[in-house]
Amino acid sequence: MKVFVLGGILCLFACTAAFAQTANATLGGSVSDTTGALLPGVSITATNAGTGIVNMAVTNEAGVYQFASLQPGTYRITAELPGFQSQMAKALKLDFSEQARFNFTMQVGAISTAVDVSVAAESLIASSATVGTVLPEYKVKDLPLANRDVLSLTATMPGVVTGNQTASFAGSRTGGVQTMVNGVAVNDGRYETGVYSATQLSPDLVEEMRILVSPADAETGRGTGQVQVSTRSGTNEFRGSLFYTNHNSALDSNSWFNNFNGVKTPYSNRNQFGGRIGGPVIKNKTFFFFLYDGQRTEQRALINSPVLTSQARQGTFRYFPGVQSSNAIAANPTVDLLGNPVKPAGATGDLASVNVFTRDLNRTGFDTSGYMQALLAKMPLPNNWTTGDGLNTANYQFIQRQRGTEGPFTGAVEVNRDQLNFRGDHNFNSKNKVFFTASHEHVWADSQLPAWPGGFAGTTVRYPASYTSSVVSTISPTILNEFRFGLRIGSQRGYAAYDRSDIGQTVVASLPHVNGIPYLPRPITFADNLITYTVGSRVQSTPLYQYADSISWTRAKHSFKTGVEVRFGSSKSQQGSQAMPLATFGAGGIAVQGFNTITGLAAADQTNAQNLLLNLSGSLASVAQSFFLNSSSAPQFQQWSEMPKMTSDGFPPGKIRNNHQNEMSAFFKDDWKVSRAVTLNLGVRWDYYGVPWEAGGLFGTPSNNGGNGAGVFGITGTSYADLFQPGRLNGSQTTIQLVGKNSPNPGKQIYKDDYNNIGPAIGVSWSVPWFGKDKTTLRAGYGIVYTSGGNGIKYDYTVNGAPGVNDDETFTSSGALNLTNISLPLTRGTPFQ
Repeated sequence: MKVFVLGGILCLFACTAAFAQTANATLGGSVSDTTGALLPGVSITATNAGTGIVNMAVTNEAGVYQFASLQPGTYRITAELPGFQSQMAKALKLDFSEQARFNFTMQVGAISTAVDVSVAAESLIASSATVGTVLPEYKVKDLPLANRDVLSLTATMPGVVTGNQTASFAGSRTGGVQTMVNGVAVNDGRYETGVYSATQLSPDLVEEMRILVSPADAETGRGTGQVQVSTRSGTNEFRGSLFYTNHNSALDSNSWFNNFNGVKTPYSNRNQFGGRIGGPVIKNKTFFFFLYDGQRTEQRALINSPVLTSQARQGTFRYFPGVQSSNAIAANPTVDLLGNPVKPAGATGDLASVNVFTRDLNRTGFDTSGYMQALLAKMPLPNNWTTGDGLNTANYQFIQRQRGTEGPFTGAVEVNRDQLNFRGDHNFNSKNKVFFTASHEHVWADSQLPAWPGGFAGTTVRYPASYTSSVVSTISPTILNEFRFGLRIGSQRGYAAYDRSDIGQTVVASLPHVNGIPYLPRPITFADNLITYTVGSRVQSTPLYQYADSISWTRAKHSFKTGVEVRFGSSKSQQGSQAMPLATFGAGGIAVQGFNTITGLAAADQTNAQNLLLNLSGSLASVAQSFFLNSSSAPQFQQWSEMPKMTSDGFPPGKIRNNHQNEMSAFFKDDWKVSRAVTLNLGVRWDYYGVPWEAGGLFGTPSNNGGNGAGVFGITGTSYADLFQPGRLNGSQTTIQLVGKNSPNPGKQIYKDDYNNIGPAIGVSWSVPWFGKDKTTLRAGYGIVYTSGGNGIKYDYTVNGAPGVNDDETFTSSGALNLTNISLPLTRGTPFQ
């Protein structure tokens, strides 16, 4: 996907910094004498005030120096040349990934005579056209964060718009935004989550955050915007802190509807705690940083579930003739708040009743399998008559303890968490430096809570992790090399109650079985009861390996930089929908009879009475079962009960797909210091997004009409040119073949490779002479970037679900189907051959 990025002519104060892909800062500039003549051979020393690490450079024949990779921090910069007074710039703050310029003007004199230059942070001149905002450590620490997630601060930045339908970065979609930690991508690898990190970014972990809303730099490509985060590191002093925060719903305001219904604020108690420490292992050489971040959440979920009244459970349907049965808060109620019948206005008679088993000759009694009577015995009696029809259906309301709330897409706040973070920095010598970070997280919460007491809940656990490292080597005074490695592991395990490793066997034993195969009955009125079924189990793992290397070279007034990056990503997922067979209640092939002739029974009550009969008799509309093909080398559809209950990496039975995509990018740019005030940014970038493939060889694509997707047009044609041509038969019937690695056709792909993603980037930064020297910078930029055209989830319902790869079977009987005469397994389809 090609995206144009245009940074218009912008007058920005010089404190608005510029950006680059590398995690470290870049500082360059020129040195001249008082006449303006440029001075070669000047020794420039940059000393990190926190770590004592010294970096050295020498101005070239054009009087230009360049530090291509400096760890973010506060620096003391000195310039020395025999015959001139040495100059020192103190407390010069270099931010994460900043590209800045600082110029020296030296005076004739003895080198022993030093001139201290007091430098304010805004004295740095931006040397890139990219536009964005910086949040330094003190802002990250001081700004209030209820969830202690630094990324939530992006919503406060200029150019960022939040909202489900309106979210954007300077007008571009958030799905194209890259979230980088220490120069390594940490976005989710399955969903287009935009501003998201696999592991939570605590304010005690983050040193600095930058938001790029308009990138115009060849090094920064791959997206329409970036969020760049730098983590803390140790210094020459031991420093640490402890933190504890509490959020309790006792201090929350209640909602209007809760107040109206007399319901208290839902209980929630969240405790966040931890501590950090950093310092030297060897002063001026080796440093460490460690952080533990914990969270514990307790909630009380208010559950309101439909249940039957005691009379309805016996098959007795109650009603007032001539009116519709209504709950206690309806306009014309038929019960009071305690469930006592109340004769409503307009009723043509007193309370009446009918035995639903006497109306339909095909359904004359309770479910003969015994399951429904056993389920009714566990159904609680109603205690809330503000829903349902009041006389036959109402609600059971109760408080259920809950260990947090988590959903299938991650990122929830009310969870439990243990997170460990470590960073180590080592300075081998003045020419070679390295750092390494590791972040491990364990998150857990309840999900799919049962609708009745005594039921079985699902659970969600996550084990995300990220690792970043960098090796910076000075090859010569003008050449520097930086190597980066990153590994992001996204992990989400959402288990339905029957797939849980701790209670799964107990849950399965409580379900009805046919031929040893368990299934889930789904009544009409109370489909969720002892087990709540929403999405079944959903498990995913999304590792991303990243390798990058860049070389910086200074020559005359030019600062060249070139680099290459390769990524190996995958998204392994399990989709559990209908993995467990579902028996959905309903009339099936024979409609319910006998209720439309009952005198005074309102139309809606007729439907409710029919549903009561269908539920009690165990009458079914359909039975659905999914079968799974998880490898093209073993073309045999399997059902839930035939698959391993849990794989070694935590995947329960279901459709398992492991999609892979390899990517590569390269760039070349020149930051040309045309003069002491003007820098031109010239560059070009190439991005390659490899064609995805599935590890089991289960990517299906049409093979007829010449392949390459033309087969989707079927018998009517081979391209869009055949659309809206009645009677045209220009193609052939669509047929599917498996393509990609490990498939029967490994030499074919779902689409052709795209090698022409070449994007230029042009920018200018000019420190204008007006309004005070180096006080105002004029910047403009233009660039073209290419974003990935897909992600893991998009393939699940297209090439991952091609005919012959999936088999979702549904049985609907033309006769009366009930729980007694279910036959499992259903007839399997023919897998792809």
